[in-house]
Amino acid sequence: MDQVVFIKTPISQKKMTEELNNNKEITPTTEPKEPVTDKVATATETEKPANARINPVLLALNLVMLAGLIVLYVLHFTGSGKGSNPISGAIDKANKGNISVAFVNNDSILSNYELVKKMRADLEAKGKRLESEVATKQQAFEKDAAYFQEQVAKKTISEQSAQEIYGQLQQNQQKIYELRDRYAAELQQSEMDMNVALLDSVMNFLDRYNEKYKFDYILGFTKGGNILLANDTLDVTGDVLKELNLEYLKKHSTK
Repeated sequence: MDQVVFIKTPISQKKMTEELNNNKEITPTTEPKEPVTDKVATATETEKPANARINPVLLALNLVMLAGLIVLYVLHFTGSGKGSNPISGAIDKANKGNISVAFVNNDSILSNYELVKKMRADLEAKGKRLESEVATKQQAFEKDAAYFQEQVAKKTISEQSAQEIYGQLQQNQQKIYELRDRYAAELQQSEMDMNVALLDSVMNFLDRYNEKYKFDYILGFTKGGNILLANDTLDVTGDVLKELNLEYLKKHSTK
């Protein structure tokens, strides 16, 4: 291999400028570089991305996962996994059409259950009693207020006495307002207690009632409620009412 020797010859700035001007085309002293497109093509063919080699592995994993899901799906709906799936019994009954449903008309219970009639009568009696007490106090206050106005108009009492009586009347009126509000809250609480007692009574009865019939669901139907339509053949309201009233009458007839 020939050795290239560079001879350092001083060149003036002017001469260098002339040579550059005369040589508009500079001939490369080395071989031209390979086209960039060729390098890209070569790299594409010889250096494939790493993920291209992983794709077959990912595909195999996906197939395995899909197979597992299919197995779980089959076990889930055929009831083979009853030991580990807590809802498999319900699914199995649903698939076989064995789920039994009945419903009770809540409006009918509220209208015809003897316990409700008794509770409603007691609540109404209490309301009338409290209302009568407030009305009596209000009438007495109005009578005192009318007499006070009459005495003031006749000027039979002094200004100081009038102020004292007027202050006492205001206190009496405020006490009546407070009493009325307290009784209203008391009646509201009594109504809430009645509803809780009614619900407990019906729920406890249905537990005993269902020991014989073994329904999976006993729904409560109310007009305008969440259940918009129900099959009348599933309505057990009449039987439930009959049993409820028999129990209630039997329990209270001995008292």
